[in-house]
Amino acid sequence: MTKDFGWKMRADILRRDAEQKLLVPLREHRWTAEIERVVEEGEYVVITAERNGFKRRLALVYSSGTDNRVFRRLDEEVDLTLFNGQPYKLDEFTRGVSRPVRSADDFHHHLVEWNQLSIPDKIAPAAIHPEVAEEAPAGPRERRLLSEVPIDAIWSRLSRLKSATLARKAVDARAAASGFQLAAASLQTKGDGLAYAVRNAADYFALKDVGNLSQRILNLYYGCLAFAFAEMLAASDGPAELSSIEDMTKQGHGLWTHDGQDEGFGGLAVGPTGSGFFLNWTQSMGVSPVATMKKKPRQASDLLAAPEGSWATMEQLFARIPEVGDLFEDVFSGSPAWVSPSIEHRANQRTGLFGGNDRAETSYILLADDSGRMTAETLVGLRGPIREITPLPSGSRARHFRAAVDHPDAEYWFSTLDVHRSPFGMGGLILPLFGSVTQYRAICFVILYGLSIVVRYRPSLWRRIQEGDLDHMRALVEAFLTTVERVLPEQFLESITGEKMSVGHPASLLG
Repeated sequence: MTKDFGWKMRADILRRDAEQKLLVPLREHRWTAEIERVVEEGEYVVITAERNGFKRRLALVYSSGTDNRVFRRLDEEVDLTLFNGQPYKLDEFTRGVSRPVRSADDFHHHLVEWNQLSIPDKIAPAAIHPEVAEEAPAGPRERRLLSEVPIDAIWSRLSRLKSATLARKAVDARAAASGFQLAAASLQTKGDGLAYAVRNAADYFALKDVGNLSQRILNLYYGCLAFAFAEMLAASDGPAELSSIEDMTKQGHGLWTHDGQDEGFGGLAVGPTGSGFFLNWTQSMGVSPVATMKKKPRQASDLLAAPEGSWATMEQLFARIPEVGDLFEDVFSGSPAWVSPSIEHRANQRTGLFGGNDRAETSYILLADDSGRMTAETLVGLRGPIREITPLPSGSRARHFRAAVDHPDAEYWFSTLDVHRSPFGMGGLILPLFGSVTQYRAICFVILYGLSIVVRYRPSLWRRIQEGDLDHMRALVEAFLTTVERVLPEQFLESITGEKMSVGHPASLLG
């Protein structure tokens, strides 16, 4: 019984090592390879391999200290004999053997030689091992854009979509990556509309350097609106033509404003209507449901009676922009609506890429609030599989919270959360707006809408911001607009093409 148990244990080790050290690299180089047999007498496995009609047999013995008779027998049966572990009196055990006997750790050198013999030409076979699953559909690709001025690389890529021909190709490529097949007529109208919308957006954003702050706000608002048109058209299941989206705007842009309770800038309320463009746009993003009021508010008391989350003040909107977080703290007394997530190393037993717990289905992360104004109760509103939000001592005015993130279907925790990333380095998890909107570009659109209303219809308030007692608000607005000009073109480029963009300087790590 003891001998039998020992052999079974060693046989399992042989199979495991044969798989990891021999079969995996063979199949990686597109050899058809398998274990032919496992032999108890002499304790070895025999493997057969074939590529492009070229065949090889090899054996893996449990130890170099194997009986000489076994090595002699294998010398007649296989092309290469390998052993586990370090060599022990190898010359003595392999006397009379003519073929190579090497450590399994040296197999790569023989594999290189076999590869060359099996493919004497420069082109290797395309066939893969039958046990390897078929390749998954291509899916969205990731592009790397490098430039001395990264925003120039983004606009260079966007400018291609001004061409109706290239816009149609982009729509077709996105549909193919998603498994859609668009009719020729839809492809034509989608591509034409996409090109027109991108041209409009580019025209508005090109005027960002005007000296007039009022005009700059209006340009960016309408530029963002045009980009949103383009995003909807580019979606495979989105509107087939530009006129369909234009009809949505005839019902309004889908947002309303109210002076709020104090009639100041920070208290200006903005909310979505039950129809119009904004609701259609968010639905195309998969955002649902968006909290709305049945009717636009007529007086401040209507706001108090409105459904929870159906409106937000300008202060609460700016609270969701991580890039202006420090300025927000100086301007307003309220709490930010975002936190910085990172891995909590001490709470995770094993850490993988970026600190993600590489084997467990749950990772513990750290949520940092540098303002020190947020509470655990506020963070309950964060979207995603987040639980166990626990305040931690921080030793400073900042507040830290530990949270568990469940990711059973993803290797890393951040794959399951909608983490806003920014070239300004102020990424974060943003509390949803109107109950469910976490898309950064949509939040910026709402802020731009509110600003455009103040510019056009509240001149007394706007002059106070421009050159009066509210000039600290102007500093916040200008910082926000600078963020919009850099971040939104990149985000819309991704949402239009369906491709992830890595943008950086040639000298950065991206290069």
